Amino acid sequence: MTLQELLSPEKEYLIGKKAIIFDMDGTLIDSMMYWRRNAGDDISQYGSFYEYLYEKYSTVIEPKPHAVEFLKLLHDNGIKFCIASDTPRKLSEGFFKRHPYFNDLIEFYADSDDAGAYKYHSPKIYEIAAEKLGVSKEECLVFEDNMASALTASNAGFDVVGVYDFENADNEETIRNACVDYIYDMSEMMK
Repeated sequence: MTLQELLSPEKEYLIGKKAIIFDMDGTLIDSMMYWRRNAGDDISQYGSFYEYLYEKYSTVIEPKPHAVEFLKLLHDNGIKFCIASDTPRKLSEGFFKRHPYFNDLIEFYADSDDAGAYKYHSPKIYEIAAEKLGVSKEECLVFEDNMASALTASNAGFDVVGVYDFENADNEETIRNACVDYIYDMSEMMK
């Protein structure tokens, strides 16, 4: 089954797409308020911001609405996908321990350490992810909530679906302009 047949025959940008690269924070999981320090937490009680984030991934960060349902749909229909995130895997490992099915669904997790550069500076992580998925950039779809990362992927020749996140709402118009589509949650991608 092709992505277009599975998801939406009227979305022409799905023609020829064989795999998906997902950003994680703000796209699949609701974590950006912690990164932006907008959760109202007293961070001074932690030894470092890294320790604060590690604790949040391990205890309270959850998937965004319909993200798991969408990933299961893709997985169950043989569509390959991965996570490509600027967040080091070791920082988010608590989330994956609490939600082990994420590990079962994704092909792999690539982070900026693997690429040697952050997504907002270089498209290398997307290129590495596409190569590991066994597809060209033209056969790949990227989901991103971050303006700079969406622009990086788009400028590198990837088709990008922008994903709304409250913490990036100020950049919605710019993200929309860089993307082939823009959604508020993953249910919009499902028939």
